[in-house]
Amino acid sequence: MIQDPLAIVAVLFAVICFSLFMVKRFKWAERLSPILWILFVGALCSNTGLIPTSAPIYGQLIDVSVPFAVCVILLSVSLKDLSKAGAPMLAAFALATVGTVLGVAIASLTLDSALATIMGDDAWKLAGPYTGTYIGGSLNFFSLWTGLGIDDPDLLAAANAVDNITIFPLYMFWMIIPATLAERYVVAKRWRSSGADTSAYAEKKEAPFKVFNIALLIFLGFTIMAVSGWVKDVLINPIFPELPSILIVTTFALILAQIPAVRNLKGGWELGDLVFYVFFAAVGALMDFYLAVILSPILFAYVVIVMIVHLVFVYGIGWMAKMDLGVLTIASVATKAGPAMVPPVAETKEWRHLILPGILIALLGYAAGNYIGFAVAKVMEVILG
Repeated sequence: MIQDPLAIVAVLFAVICFSLFMVKRFKWAERLSPILWILFVGALCSNTGLIPTSAPIYGQLIDVSVPFAVCVILLSVSLKDLSKAGAPMLAAFALATVGTVLGVAIASLTLDSALATIMGDDAWKLAGPYTGTYIGGSLNFFSLWTGLGIDDPDLLAAANAVDNITIFPLYMFWMIIPATLAERYVVAKRWRSSGADTSAYAEKKEAPFKVFNIALLIFLGFTIMAVSGWVKDVLINPIFPELPSILIVTTFALILAQIPAVRNLKGGWELGDLVFYVFFAAVGALMDFYLAVILSPILFAYVVIVMIVHLVFVYGIGWMAKMDLGVLTIASVATKAGPAMVPPVAETKEWRHLILPGILIALLGYAAGNYIGFAVAKVMEVILG
Protein backbone atom coordinates (compact mmCIF):
# COMPACT_ATOMS: atom_id res chain seq x y z
CA MET A 1 0.00 0.00 0.00
CA ILE A 2 1.23 3.49 -0.87
CA GLN A 3 1.82 5.50 2.31
CA ASP A 4 3.99 8.45 1.23
CA PRO A 5 1.84 11.63 1.17
CA LEU A 6 3.33 12.89 -2.09
CA ALA A 7 2.76 9.51 -3.72
CA ILE A 8 -0.85 9.53 -2.49
CA VAL A 9 -1.35 12.98 -4.01
CA ALA A 10 0.13 11.64 -7.26
CA VAL A 11 -2.41 8.79 -7.21
CA LEU A 12 -5.25 11.24 -6.61
CA PHE A 13 -4.18 13.29 -9.63
CA ALA A 14 -3.88 10.05 -11.62
CA VAL A 15 -7.49 9.35 -10.61
CA ILE A 16 -8.47 12.79 -11.88
CA CYS A 17 -6.58 12.36 -15.16
CA PHE A 18 -8.05 8.91 -15.80
CA SER A 19 -11.57 10.11 -15.02
CA LEU A 20 -11.27 13.13 -17.31
CA PHE A 21 -9.83 10.89 -20.05
CA MET A 22 -12.79 8.51 -19.75
CA VAL A 23 -15.28 11.37 -19.91
CA LYS A 24 -13.53 12.92 -22.91
CA ARG A 25 -12.95 9.64 -24.76
CA PHE A 26 -16.29 7.84 -24.35
CA LYS A 27 -19.77 9.25 -24.78
CA TRP A 28 -21.30 6.79 -22.31
CA ALA A 29 -18.74 7.80 -19.70
CA GLU A 30 -19.45 11.48 -20.28
CA ARG A 31 -23.06 10.98 -19.25
CA LEU A 32 -21.96 9.98 -15.74
CA SER A 33 -20.00 13.25 -15.27
CA PRO A 34 -16.37 13.55 -14.11
CA ILE A 35 -17.35 13.83 -10.45
CA LEU A 36 -18.97 10.40 -10.32
CA TRP A 37 -15.94 8.90 -12.06
CA ILE A 38 -13.51 10.57 -9.67
CA LEU A 39 -15.49 9.44 -6.63
CA PHE A 40 -15.78 5.87 -7.88
CA VAL A 41 -12.17 5.46 -9.06
CA GLY A 42 -10.84 7.15 -5.91
CA ALA A 43 -12.89 4.78 -3.74
CA LEU A 44 -11.72 1.84 -5.84
CA CYS A 45 -8.07 2.78 -5.26
CA SER A 46 -8.51 3.00 -1.50
CA ASN A 47 -10.81 0.04 -0.98
CA THR A 48 -8.55 -2.26 -3.00
CA GLY A 49 -5.53 -1.28 -0.90
CA LEU A 50 -3.59 0.81 -3.41
CA ILE A 51 -3.83 3.82 -1.10
CA PRO A 52 -5.14 4.00 2.48
CA THR A 53 -8.79 4.73 3.28
CA SER A 54 -7.58 7.06 6.01
CA ALA A 55 -4.50 9.28 5.91
CA PRO A 56 -3.61 12.76 7.23
CA ILE A 57 -3.08 14.05 3.69
CA TYR A 58 -6.79 13.63 2.95
CA GLY A 59 -7.74 15.87 5.85
CA GLN A 60 -5.10 18.42 4.87
CA LEU A 61 -6.41 18.55 1.31
CA ILE A 62 -10.00 18.85 2.50
CA ASP A 63 -9.18 21.50 5.12
CA VAL A 64 -7.66 23.72 2.43
CA SER A 65 -9.83 22.83 -0.56
CA VAL A 66 -13.20 23.26 1.15
CA PRO A 67 -12.92 26.96 2.11
CA PHE A 68 -10.79 27.73 -0.96
CA ALA A 69 -13.33 26.15 -3.32
CA VAL A 70 -16.11 28.05 -1.58
CA CYS A 71 -14.20 31.30 -2.20
CA VAL A 72 -13.42 30.63 -5.87
CA ILE A 73 -16.96 29.55 -6.69
CA LEU A 74 -18.74 32.30 -4.80
CA LEU A 75 -16.45 34.98 -6.28
CA SER A 76 -18.30 34.38 -9.57
CA VAL A 77 -21.79 34.73 -8.09
CA SER A 78 -23.70 37.87 -8.90
CA LEU A 79 -26.74 38.13 -6.66
CA LYS A 80 -28.39 40.26 -9.33
CA ASP A 81 -27.96 37.48 -11.90
CA LEU A 82 -30.03 35.09 -9.81
CA SER A 83 -33.09 36.74 -11.34
CA LYS A 84 -32.05 35.09 -14.63
CA ALA A 85 -32.89 31.71 -13.13
CA GLY A 86 -36.53 32.71 -13.47
CA ALA A 87 -39.47 32.34 -11.11
CA PRO A 88 -40.10 28.64 -11.94
CA MET A 89 -36.54 27.60 -11.13
CA LEU A 90 -36.35 29.72 -7.98
CA ALA A 91 -39.66 28.25 -6.82
CA ALA A 92 -38.35 24.74 -7.50
CA PHE A 93 -35.20 25.59 -5.54
CA ALA A 94 -37.39 26.68 -2.62
CA LEU A 95 -39.29 23.38 -2.81
CA ALA A 96 -36.04 21.41 -2.84
CA THR A 97 -34.73 23.37 0.14
CA VAL A 98 -37.90 22.96 2.21
CA GLY A 99 -38.07 19.27 1.27
CA THR A 100 -34.51 18.82 2.50
CA VAL A 101 -35.14 20.61 5.80
CA LEU A 102 -38.26 18.51 6.40
CA GLY A 103 -36.40 15.32 5.52
CA VAL A 104 -33.52 16.11 7.88
CA ALA A 105 -35.92 17.05 10.69
CA ILE A 106 -37.93 13.83 10.27
CA ALA A 107 -34.78 11.71 10.06
CA SER A 108 -33.25 13.38 13.14
CA LEU A 109 -36.39 12.99 15.24
CA THR A 110 -37.09 9.44 14.10
CA LEU A 111 -33.57 8.14 14.60
CA ASP A 112 -32.50 10.25 17.58
CA SER A 113 -32.03 7.30 19.93
CA ALA A 114 -30.10 5.27 17.39
CA LEU A 115 -27.89 8.21 16.47
CA ALA A 116 -27.12 8.79 20.13
CA THR A 117 -25.49 5.34 20.27
CA ILE A 118 -22.85 6.42 17.77
CA MET A 119 -22.64 10.18 18.40
CA GLY A 120 -23.73 10.65 22.01
CA ASP A 121 -24.92 14.17 22.81
CA ASP A 122 -23.67 15.43 19.43
CA ALA A 123 -26.33 13.61 17.39
CA TRP A 124 -27.98 16.94 16.54
CA LYS A 125 -24.88 18.01 14.62
CA LEU A 126 -25.57 15.47 11.87
CA ALA A 127 -28.49 17.63 10.72
CA GLY A 128 -26.06 20.32 9.56
CA PRO A 129 -23.99 18.41 6.97
CA TYR A 130 -26.94 16.53 5.55
CA THR A 131 -28.98 19.71 5.21
CA GLY A 132 -26.04 21.39 3.52
CA THR A 133 -25.37 18.53 1.11
CA TYR A 134 -28.99 18.43 -0.09
CA ILE A 135 -29.01 22.21 -0.65
CA GLY A 136 -25.51 22.91 -1.96
CA GLY A 137 -23.85 19.55 -2.52
CA SER A 138 -20.87 17.76 -0.97
CA LEU A 139 -18.86 20.95 -0.59
CA ASN A 140 -21.37 22.15 2.01
CA PHE A 141 -21.36 18.70 3.63
CA PHE A 142 -17.68 18.99 4.51
CA SER A 143 -17.96 22.69 5.28
CA LEU A 144 -20.57 22.01 7.95
CA TRP A 145 -18.96 18.77 9.14
CA THR A 146 -15.74 20.59 9.97
CA GLY A 147 -17.53 23.79 10.98
CA LEU A 148 -19.68 22.02 13.58
CA GLY A 149 -16.66 20.18 14.95
CA ILE A 150 -17.65 16.55 14.33
CA ASP A 151 -14.28 14.99 15.08
CA ASP A 152 -14.85 11.23 14.72
CA PRO A 153 -12.81 10.16 11.63
CA ASP A 154 -14.51 6.76 11.36
CA LEU A 155 -17.92 8.41 11.41
CA LEU A 156 -16.72 10.87 8.80
CA ALA A 157 -15.63 8.03 6.52
CA ALA A 158 -18.94 6.24 6.99
CA ALA A 159 -21.08 9.36 6.59
CA ASN A 160 -19.08 10.42 3.55
CA ALA A 161 -19.43 7.00 1.96
CA VAL A 162 -23.19 6.97 2.57
CA ASP A 163 -23.61 10.49 1.21
CA ASN A 164 -21.70 9.70 -1.97
CA ILE A 165 -22.97 6.18 -2.55
CA THR A 166 -26.56 7.46 -2.55
CA ILE A 167 -25.76 9.77 -5.45
CA PHE A 168 -25.91 6.72 -7.74
CA PRO A 169 -29.57 5.78 -7.07
CA LEU A 170 -30.42 9.48 -7.11
CA TYR A 171 -28.78 9.85 -10.49
CA MET A 172 -30.70 6.86 -11.82
CA PHE A 173 -33.90 8.41 -10.46
CA TRP A 174 -33.19 11.71 -12.22
CA MET A 175 -32.48 9.85 -15.45
CA ILE A 176 -35.40 7.40 -15.45
CA ILE A 177 -38.35 8.69 -13.43
CA PRO A 178 -39.04 11.98 -15.26
CA ALA A 179 -39.77 10.09 -18.48
CA THR A 180 -42.33 7.91 -16.68
CA LEU A 181 -44.01 10.88 -15.02
CA ALA A 182 -44.03 13.27 -17.97
CA GLU A 183 -47.65 12.64 -18.99
CA ARG A 184 -48.91 13.21 -15.46
CA TYR A 185 -47.43 16.71 -15.10
CA VAL A 186 -49.62 19.44 -16.57
CA VAL A 187 -47.70 22.72 -16.51
CA ALA A 188 -49.54 25.87 -15.49
CA LYS A 189 -48.85 28.92 -17.64
CA ARG A 190 -47.19 30.87 -14.82
CA TRP A 191 -44.68 28.03 -14.24
CA ARG A 192 -43.59 27.47 -17.82
CA SER A 193 -39.86 27.87 -18.26
CA SER A 194 -38.70 30.03 -21.13
CA GLY A 195 -35.61 29.31 -23.20
CA ALA A 196 -32.50 30.62 -21.47
CA ASP A 197 -29.28 31.67 -23.12
CA THR A 198 -26.41 29.45 -21.99
CA SER A 199 -23.73 31.67 -23.48
CA ALA A 200 -22.81 33.11 -20.09
CA TYR A 201 -22.03 29.64 -18.82
CA ALA A 202 -20.08 28.81 -21.97
CA GLU A 203 -18.11 32.03 -21.68
CA LYS A 204 -17.08 31.23 -18.12
CA LYS A 205 -16.25 27.62 -18.91
CA GLU A 206 -14.19 28.46 -21.98
CA ALA A 207 -12.41 31.49 -20.56
CA PRO A 208 -8.78 31.75 -21.66
CA PHE A 209 -6.17 30.82 -19.09
CA LYS A 210 -4.39 33.92 -17.79
CA VAL A 211 -1.69 33.56 -15.18
CA PHE A 212 -2.44 36.98 -13.66
CA ASN A 213 -6.13 36.17 -13.21
CA ILE A 214 -5.38 32.77 -11.67
CA ALA A 215 -2.77 34.30 -9.35
CA LEU A 216 -5.24 37.00 -8.29
CA LEU A 217 -7.99 34.46 -7.65
CA ILE A 218 -5.62 32.37 -5.54
CA PHE A 219 -4.56 35.51 -3.66
CA LEU A 220 -8.17 36.48 -2.99
CA GLY A 221 -9.08 32.96 -1.92
CA PHE A 222 -6.29 32.61 0.62
CA THR A 223 -6.71 36.22 1.79
CA ILE A 224 -10.40 35.63 2.49
CA MET A 225 -9.50 32.46 4.37
CA ALA A 226 -6.86 34.27 6.44
CA VAL A 227 -9.07 37.29 7.21
CA SER A 228 -11.98 35.00 8.08
CA GLY A 229 -9.76 33.09 10.49
CA TRP A 230 -8.70 36.33 12.18
CA VAL A 231 -12.28 37.58 12.41
CA LYS A 232 -13.36 34.24 13.85
CA ASP A 233 -10.58 34.17 16.48
CA VAL A 234 -10.59 37.83 17.52
CA LEU A 235 -14.11 39.15 16.94
CA ILE A 236 -16.55 36.23 16.78
CA ASN A 237 -15.26 33.72 19.35
CA PRO A 238 -15.72 36.02 22.36
CA ILE A 239 -19.37 36.54 21.39
CA PHE A 240 -20.45 33.42 19.44
CA PRO A 241 -17.73 30.74 19.56
CA GLU A 242 -19.97 28.13 17.93
CA LEU A 243 -20.22 30.05 14.64
CA PRO A 244 -18.30 28.05 11.98
CA SER A 245 -15.58 29.96 10.14
CA ILE A 246 -16.97 28.70 6.82
CA LEU A 247 -19.94 31.05 7.27
CA ILE A 248 -17.53 33.96 7.56
CA VAL A 249 -15.66 32.79 4.44
CA THR A 250 -18.98 32.51 2.58
CA THR A 251 -20.03 36.02 3.60
CA PHE A 252 -16.74 37.70 2.61
CA ALA A 253 -16.64 35.87 -0.73
CA LEU A 254 -20.20 36.91 -1.58
CA ILE A 255 -19.46 40.53 -0.68
CA LEU A 256 -16.35 40.64 -2.88
CA ALA A 257 -18.22 38.93 -5.71
CA GLN A 258 -20.53 41.91 -6.05
CA ILE A 259 -17.55 43.97 -7.29
CA PRO A 260 -17.59 43.59 -11.12
CA ALA A 261 -13.78 43.60 -11.41
CA VAL A 262 -13.61 40.59 -9.06
CA ARG A 263 -16.60 38.75 -10.48
CA ASN A 264 -15.34 39.07 -14.05
CA LEU A 265 -11.91 37.55 -13.45
CA LYS A 266 -11.27 34.92 -16.12
CA GLY A 267 -10.22 31.40 -15.23
CA GLY A 268 -12.24 31.07 -12.04
CA TRP A 269 -14.28 28.17 -13.37
CA GLU A 270 -11.16 26.26 -14.41
CA LEU A 271 -9.51 26.82 -11.05
CA GLY A 272 -12.72 25.91 -9.27
CA ASP A 273 -13.06 22.71 -11.30
CA LEU A 274 -9.51 21.65 -10.44
CA VAL A 275 -10.00 22.30 -6.74
CA PHE A 276 -13.28 20.41 -6.92
CA TYR A 277 -11.61 17.45 -8.58
CA VAL A 278 -8.90 17.30 -5.91
CA PHE A 279 -11.57 17.59 -3.25
CA PHE A 280 -13.68 14.80 -4.71
CA ALA A 281 -10.64 12.57 -5.26
CA ALA A 282 -9.84 12.87 -1.54
CA VAL A 283 -13.50 12.31 -0.70
CA GLY A 284 -13.56 9.17 -2.83
CA ALA A 285 -10.42 7.84 -1.18
CA LEU A 286 -12.04 8.31 2.23
CA MET A 287 -15.00 6.17 1.24
CA ASP A 288 -14.90 2.96 3.27
CA PHE A 289 -17.68 0.63 2.20
CA TYR A 290 -17.13 -1.64 5.20
CA LEU A 291 -17.61 1.20 7.67
CA ALA A 292 -20.61 2.50 5.76
CA VAL A 293 -22.40 -0.84 5.45
CA ILE A 294 -21.32 -2.70 8.58
CA LEU A 295 -20.41 -0.19 11.26
CA SER A 296 -22.91 2.61 10.62
CA PRO A 297 -26.07 1.28 8.92
CA ILE A 298 -28.05 3.90 10.83
CA LEU A 299 -26.58 6.53 8.52
CA PHE A 300 -28.11 4.75 5.54
CA ALA A 301 -31.53 4.90 7.18
CA TYR A 302 -30.98 8.59 7.93
CA VAL A 303 -30.02 9.44 4.35
CA VAL A 304 -32.80 7.30 2.87
CA ILE A 305 -35.37 9.23 4.92
CA VAL A 306 -33.89 12.57 3.84
CA MET A 307 -33.73 11.47 0.21
CA ILE A 308 -37.30 10.11 0.10
CA VAL A 309 -38.84 13.13 1.82
CA HIS A 310 -36.85 15.48 -0.45
CA LEU A 311 -38.01 13.74 -3.63
CA VAL A 312 -41.62 13.23 -2.53
CA PHE A 313 -41.92 16.86 -1.47
CA VAL A 314 -40.32 18.27 -4.62
CA TYR A 315 -42.26 16.14 -7.10
CA GLY A 316 -45.46 15.94 -5.03
CA ILE A 317 -45.85 19.66 -4.33
CA GLY A 318 -44.53 20.40 -7.82
CA TRP A 319 -47.24 18.18 -9.32
CA MET A 320 -49.99 19.82 -7.25
CA ALA A 321 -48.71 23.27 -8.22
CA LYS A 322 -48.57 22.19 -11.89
CA MET A 323 -44.88 22.97 -12.21
CA ASP A 324 -42.62 21.86 -15.05
CA LEU A 325 -41.14 18.38 -14.53
CA GLY A 326 -37.81 19.34 -16.04
CA VAL A 327 -37.49 22.37 -13.79
CA LEU A 328 -38.23 20.25 -10.72
CA THR A 329 -35.68 17.64 -11.74
CA ILE A 330 -32.90 20.14 -12.48
CA ALA A 331 -33.61 21.91 -9.17
CA SER A 332 -33.19 18.60 -7.34
CA VAL A 333 -29.99 17.86 -9.27
CA ALA A 334 -28.58 21.35 -8.65
CA THR A 335 -29.24 21.32 -4.91
CA LYS A 336 -27.84 17.86 -4.24
CA ALA A 337 -25.11 17.47 -6.88
CA GLY A 338 -24.03 21.05 -7.57
CA PRO A 339 -23.36 22.91 -10.84
CA ALA A 340 -21.09 20.24 -12.34
CA MET A 341 -23.95 17.72 -12.57
CA VAL A 342 -26.50 20.09 -14.11
CA PRO A 343 -25.15 20.15 -17.71
CA PRO A 344 -24.87 16.34 -18.19
CA VAL A 345 -28.38 15.72 -16.83
CA ALA A 346 -29.88 18.61 -18.80
CA GLU A 347 -28.09 17.55 -21.99
CA THR A 348 -29.17 13.92 -21.62
CA LYS A 349 -32.82 14.89 -21.14
CA GLU A 350 -32.57 17.59 -23.87
CA TRP A 351 -33.36 20.38 -21.39
CA ARG A 352 -30.56 22.64 -22.63
CA HIS A 353 -32.59 25.75 -21.85
CA LEU A 354 -32.37 24.79 -18.16
CA ILE A 355 -28.56 24.62 -17.99
CA LEU A 356 -27.95 28.25 -17.05
CA PRO A 357 -30.90 28.52 -14.59
CA GLY A 358 -29.82 25.23 -13.02
CA ILE A 359 -26.24 26.40 -12.59
CA LEU A 360 -27.40 29.68 -11.07
CA ILE A 361 -29.52 28.00 -8.39
CA ALA A 362 -26.71 25.50 -7.76
CA LEU A 363 -24.48 28.47 -6.97
CA LEU A 364 -27.29 29.86 -4.82
CA GLY A 365 -27.28 26.51 -3.03
CA TYR A 366 -23.56 26.83 -2.37
CA ALA A 367 -24.14 30.29 -0.96
CA ALA A 368 -27.19 29.43 1.17
CA GLY A 369 -26.38 25.83 2.14
CA ASN A 370 -23.92 26.68 4.89
CA TYR A 371 -26.24 29.21 6.52
CA ILE A 372 -29.33 26.98 6.35
CA GLY A 373 -27.43 23.87 7.44
CA PHE A 374 -26.03 25.61 10.52
CA ALA A 375 -29.46 27.03 11.40
CA VAL A 376 -31.16 23.64 11.07
CA ALA A 377 -28.47 21.99 13.23
CA LYS A 378 -28.94 24.58 15.98
CA VAL A 379 -32.72 24.15 15.85
CA MET A 380 -32.30 20.37 16.17
CA GLU A 381 -29.97 20.94 19.14
CA VAL A 382 -32.78 22.84 20.89
CA ILE A 383 -35.45 20.29 19.97
CA LEU A 384 -33.39 17.21 20.82
CA GLY A 385 -31.80 18.77 23.87
